[in-house]
Amino acid sequence: MNEGAPMMYHGSGGFGGPGQIFMMGGQERASRHYPLDALQSLGGGSPAGHATPRRWQPRRDRHPNAKGAGDNTAFGYDSDDSSLSSNASGSNKSGEKGEDPPLRGGAQLLAGGYAAAREWRGRRPRDPRPQRRIAPERYLNGSYPFQVKFTPDDLLNGSKWDTLSQEIWDKFIKSQQTEETFRKKMNLWRYLFITIKTIFPRYGLYVVGSTMSGFGLDSSDMDLCLYVRPVDELEPRAHALLHLNYILSYIRSFDPNAELIQAKVPILKFRDSRNGLQVDLNCNNVVGIRNTNLLHCYSRLDWRVRPLVALTKLWAQAHDINDARHRTLSSYSLTLMVIHFLQCGAAPRILPRAGDAGAAAAGAARNRQPLAELFLQLLRYYAEFPYDSMAVSVRAGAMVPVADCRSNKAHKNDPHQWKLLCVEEPFDLTNTARSVYDPETFEKIVNTFRESYKRLAAGLRLADAWPQR
Repeated sequence: MNEGAPMMYHGSGGFGGPGQIFMMGGQERASRHYPLDALQSLGGGSPAGHATPRRWQPRRDRHPNAKGAGDNTAFGYDSDDSSLSSNASGSNKSGEKGEDPPLRGGAQLLAGGYAAAREWRGRRPRDPRPQRRIAPERYLNGSYPFQVKFTPDDLLNGSKWDTLSQEIWDKFIKSQQTEETFRKKMNLWRYLFITIKTIFPRYGLYVVGSTMSGFGLDSSDMDLCLYVRPVDELEPRAHALLHLNYILSYIRSFDPNAELIQAKVPILKFRDSRNGLQVDLNCNNVVGIRNTNLLHCYSRLDWRVRPLVALTKLWAQAHDINDARHRTLSSYSLTLMVIHFLQCGAAPRILPRAGDAGAAAAGAARNRQPLAELFLQLLRYYAEFPYDSMAVSVRAGAMVPVADCRSNKAHKNDPHQWKLLCVEEPFDLTNTARSVYDPETFEKIVNTFRESYKRLAAGLRLADAWPQR
């Protein structure tokens, strides 16, 4: 009730009861103890009235749990409604003009006085629940875990391998995928994700390959997987080509040179000229999502794994044997070959077979070979590998007979793809090196391993493993 406003009392000494109504002049709100004679006149001293004068107490006494007047709250509770707060604080000056105070909070004038029917208003809704972030934004807002900035303590051990190990490490640090490149790829993923989902709401878009596995170079392509629900009536390859053609018409709006390669696994190749990124987009090759997770786990098991994979890729690129379109080895096949060597060629083994992570720590702890020695042994291992009868298998953690690979009853496995160089895919059991089917190209690859091993073993300088101009 406003300060200074006239106050209405019923003759029975209370609010809302039957009887006469008396009006009193305005009182200060701070002084809520009313004159004794006025209260006695209201009671009349009769048995029907109050024999004992009633002492009116302040609000805080009647409601000991309510907040004080200085709390700037309306009706004794926190309210977000500024109009309630202003009314409760006595900002309405109608009482000073002799007018009746406005009926507040839905109060109604009944037969005997005011009925305190206060209308409780709910608080304003809190901040709406934040929308779920899309996958690219989670990577953009998170920290980049892959870039190595510190040299491991056991890189050098005072042996003859120290110079070569330092050269390998320096080349890895300079060529690894940087945080800047990673964020460029994530921004491109975000743009494509939002745009494709706007046009084709049922499509899913995933980043796979070295960008996410930890084996990426700063010059590596970006691999994307477009996922569409399979259709039983359509053969998987035809289904993939159908949807990639849908996307191709959109991609050519910003890259007129985009190309759809109709291989066994169709690939849509295009370039983001703004960021200088080369992109390979496949459709429904979901095994790439699974093997990306597997390679990511391997990259974290031992600090020597990533430098060896990076160096092997750079070495193969220098010798022109790292391009599946030219019937040589893909980067994925080279990565599997390095992991297989660390399972079988290193003694004791550094990495376990797929699915046996419990043996990883023990093997890495026993093997303390430096980077230089491991790289030299890697070249020797594949220079002497029995390609005609055995296949590389990360799944088994061992060499497996090619005849067994041909006889596997996997859905995508074709016996005719196991020819000259065989590297088993851990999940769908196909040959990831099936692009090497030309005898001349195969001999070039094997000779490159042999010649590089001989020169590096003689000089122990990294330049000896690179092509001699």
